[in-house]
Amino acid sequence: MSLLAVSPRILHLTHEGLRDEMTRMGVHPRGIEIMAAKVPQLLIRLEALDLRAALILKQDMLSLGGDVALCSAAAGLKVTSTPALIMGTRAHIMKLVDKIGDQPFGLGGLAASLTEVLESEQAPRQFEVGGRNLLSGEKTLVMGILNVTTDSFSDGGLYLDTGEAVSRGMRMFEEGADIVDVGGESTRPGAAAVDAETETDRVLPVIEGLVREGAGILSVDTTKAQVAEKAVAAGASIVNDVSGMNFDPRMSLVVNQEGASAVLMHIRGTPENMQKNTVYKDLMGEVFAHLDRSVRALVEAGVPRKRLCVDPGIGFGKRPEHNTEIIARLGELRSLGTAVMVGASRKSFIGHFLGEEVDRRLEGSLAAAAAASLRGADIVRVHDVAATVKALKICDEIRKWVNG
Repeated sequence: MSLLAVSPRILHLTHEGLRDEMTRMGVHPRGIEIMAAKVPQLLIRLEALDLRAALILKQDMLSLGGDVALCSAAAGLKVTSTPALIMGTRAHIMKLVDKIGDQPFGLGGLAASLTEVLESEQAPRQFEVGGRNLLSGEKTLVMGILNVTTDSFSDGGLYLDTGEAVSRGMRMFEEGADIVDVGGESTRPGAAAVDAETETDRVLPVIEGLVREGAGILSVDTTKAQVAEKAVAAGASIVNDVSGMNFDPRMSLVVNQEGASAVLMHIRGTPENMQKNTVYKDLMGEVFAHLDRSVRALVEAGVPRKRLCVDPGIGFGKRPEHNTEIIARLGELRSLGTAVMVGASRKSFIGHFLGEEVDRRLEGSLAAAAAASLRGADIVRVHDVAATVKALKICDEIRKWVNG
């Protein structure tokens, strides 16, 4: 049985990024110089490993021609566990899996986890909704944002009328949206929560109206099981939960019982207070660990991983530079074995870098969507559907060459 609290994560780093990662781990400076010079083809990060297992792992990888970076305290046997960074080629790591399969101290479980993460990196993209894999082609999907709220940061108050909201949703499908996401509660920074009844009264008539008009795939943006249950019964196929299904303990049960698909997002705190704590010791490590726990909880509740998608939560408890780093390192989230979605449209980090107000952020939003697509996003969540669809057609052609 694996003792890993967090799943292994394949890193995508520059040479300087590798040095920074080892520094965060507490690797001795001399060890960093030696190992960084090897320029490994594959990096797999482990958050915490039993010290005994870690020392065996390092010895085995050295014998195979690779290496394992450990914190400096591990060499002096001053800790009981250590972060670890496996460094080598895919062939090295597959041989390592064979060597440690029957080893003690949780190494057998680690062998299984390493096999899973290597397979997930090369597996075909998959996000099953209503029994159909939406990612069977090479297209980056577009989720259109339809806020039926009074106070959303970009379009709050514009679609409070049910008829106007339905027309807007259908127009997004006509513009090329693959999914339309209907939300009845603002999640902008500082936004106060609304009760389930109010939220239901906002989203349900819109979802029902869209279904009557023959809409495509619908998603409901909510953190409340009561709202999700009614929305799915009305015709939504996806539950998009900014809390990663951590705010309402019934949410995972509803998703499983209703056969819905789900998007699990990273957030620190709540929308009302999330921007008050934006300090990270290890940004990608903390985002990954949060999403890993959410995915595991849903899988344990009976929801197949193929029906899950993760979202790193651009703008949710992050500084501008955090958001750009997440997009640049987005491919690391593929180690979770789920689809990946990014919602960067019109957000404040774009305004920060461009010096533009929310209604003048189209170009920045398109750039963020394009970068996310090329760095590993399967879905982008956007306000400006028509322009994004056009931009992503070019990205998808480029991605064919990037992915070989």
